[in-house]
Amino acid sequence: MKTFIFFIHLLKTGMKASISKRGAFLIETALMIATNLIFFATWWIFFRQFNDVAGWNFTDLMTIMVVGTGGYGLMQVCFGGVRNLSKIIISGDLDPFMTQPKNLLLHIAGSKSHSKGWGHLMTAFILLFFGKIASLYTFPLIILCIISSCLVFTSVNVAAHCLPFWMGPVESLSKKYCDALFLFALYPTNIYSGLLQVVMFTLIPAGVISYLPVELVRDFSWVQFFTLILSTIVFVGVAFFIFYSGLKRYESGNKFGMRV
Repeated sequence: MKTFIFFIHLLKTGMKASISKRGAFLIETALMIATNLIFFATWWIFFRQFNDVAGWNFTDLMTIMVVGTGGYGLMQVCFGGVRNLSKIIISGDLDPFMTQPKNLLLHIAGSKSHSKGWGHLMTAFILLFFGKIASLYTFPLIILCIISSCLVFTSVNVAAHCLPFWMGPVESLSKKYCDALFLFALYPTNIYSGLLQVVMFTLIPAGVISYLPVELVRDFSWVQFFTLILSTIVFVGVAFFIFYSGLKRYESGNKFGMRV
């Protein structure tokens, strides 16, 4: 309970910092919404010419956009610190975090909130409400899928940004991998087959982020529901395992400081 309360206070501090410069905050948010809607418009044009893609229609694509942008935005707002994890490891800046008796990974994840995340979240809710894809029955399910998407995005970011523990200064590689995941998550996963289909549910878990939520909203199944929950738990568990395994290899930067 204390850890949860600590994280809430950490999150409030991060959000206040991210919106402190209101001009920059509004511009970044507006640009993210515009970028996402332009991407969405290309799909809208596509589906005016074709009825479906591998069995998925325009409504399914909107569900992907809602879950994908919503989960990615929620990650940037609530767990934005994971995007800086590789930089922290490379520069030896883990020391100030390690001086406090708090959950180390949760502390790092909640240490920063990115204003761009609000743009993604707003895009998700714009499409959710104006696209009329949610009903009284599916709305709670879509929100659950967004939370699951957020946790998977966060877990993959943690795993990718832990690469410097073993591979040295590969921060740019980690960021490109995580950015690629976001792009893959906004495309219908069922267009892939064979080995690529396996990759889309493991190394690049776009299937967990987009395919399972779409199938759940289209035709609810308890098997798919528990598959989504179990997959999310597995990715979170793997992220914690990779981080704390890598932490054993961490070399202190001999930096002293205190985080308030």
